Amino acid sequence: MKRAHQKTNLRNYQRVRIRQSSILIFLAVMIIVGSSMWQIWNLRTRVDGQLAQLNEEKAKLLKQEKLLNEEITRLNTPSYIEQLAREQLGLVKQGEILISPKN
Repeated sequence: MKRAHQKTNLRNYQRVRIRQSSILIFLAVMIIVGSSMWQIWNLRTRVDGQLAQLNEEKAKLLKQEKLLNEEITRLNTPSYIEQLAREQLGLVKQGEILISPKN
């Protein structure tokens, strides 16, 4: 009877030992998975922030490009070239008299 009782205790001890090992392995896997998920979420958050910042910068640059193209178009018109020549270079048309204030 004592031997049967010892075998039963040994089997119960082995079952408890296997359960404890399984629980520890499960917890270790859950910690690894949780840590990986946290790192992925953190990386995703940073990438989304950078993407938003880059999209804002892109919008500003596109607006600046549009303004510069409009200015290029305006600078290439004959009337604006004439205006600049009159104001900055003091040029006049044939037959006109240049009147400038005394300094």
